[in-house]
Amino acid sequence: MMLKFVARFVHVLLWLKVAVSSMLAGVFVAAVICIFRDDISTSVIATFSGIGLFIGIVWAEKIRRTIGLSNFHGRLIGHPEIDGSRKK
Repeated sequence: MMLKFVARFVHVLLWLKVAVSSMLAGVFVAAVICIFRDDISTSVIATFSGIGLFIGIVWAEKIRRTIGLSNFHGRLIGHPEIDGSRKK
């Protein structure tokens, strides 16, 4: 029972990791726009954050339904360029 709860909690965290990464990209774009406009606009930040979150939710659901979140993160973590091992 407890192990199933922990597994679901980890699964939710992996889903949030994918969804929030797109939202952070939206916040970055909004920050760049605010810098160029020389004005901090909360509506611009909220709009781009919302767009990024929507894209992230769609992306996380697509990953969850097709290859699985743990498989997706396993491929990212096990990649040779990220892992540090090189072929010579």
